[in-house]
Amino acid sequence: MTNNPWESFWANAINHDWWKRPAPEVTDFITSQSPIQRPKVLDLGCGLGRHAIAIAQEGFTVTATDPSKTAIDHLKQWARSLDLSIEAKIGDTLDNSLPSDSFDIVLSYNVIYHGHREQFAMAIEHVRKLLKSGGLFLFTCPTRQDGKYGCGEHVAPHTFRCHKSIIPGDLHYFADEKDLDDLLTGFQVVSRKKDDGYWDNKGVRQYYSNWIVLAEKL
Repeated sequence: MTNNPWESFWANAINHDWWKRPAPEVTDFITSQSPIQRPKVLDLGCGLGRHAIAIAQEGFTVTATDPSKTAIDHLKQWARSLDLSIEAKIGDTLDNSLPSDSFDIVLSYNVIYHGHREQFAMAIEHVRKLLKSGGLFLFTCPTRQDGKYGCGEHVAPHTFRCHKSIIPGDLHYFADEKDLDDLLTGFQVVSRKKDDGYWDNKGVRQYYSNWIVLAEKL
């Protein structure tokens, strides 16, 4: 895990405050779901565990994975401090140790677009295999209007390695509506909306534009 750039990011406590606050759209979604009807949730790429914690507090059975050992160790300690039972384990977005057809909900917030389109497609297909029939997939990815689009090195169509992002040199893939439709084979899109505004990127006011997608496995 030493080559994972997120290790040093998560090891610096100054980066924790914002990343420990769950996104409103995730909490709104979870409170709209029933832990009786859809009990098993996977937080894929959980980071420090902000959403895994919030979901477990609502009574769901939560599995959380992340490639960063530092992040997973933090989540385990956080969960223990709140007396919550969360299965937290080190693993990437294609972790084949997870059982197929076993999750009612998969959440992947600000995760699966970090890479080339092919990796994005593979991650979506992997989630489809992990979900039960009728299971829900909530994920985000940047639109092609996002302020980071065109930033840094152009490494593939709609894919940029931006050296001014939170993790310098991190790859981002940017999607449009047709692209998402093509990628979500085997799913029915329940909702797709844009979330946009401005944020402080290292002292620079930058426009952000993200897709928030909810899809159901067919």
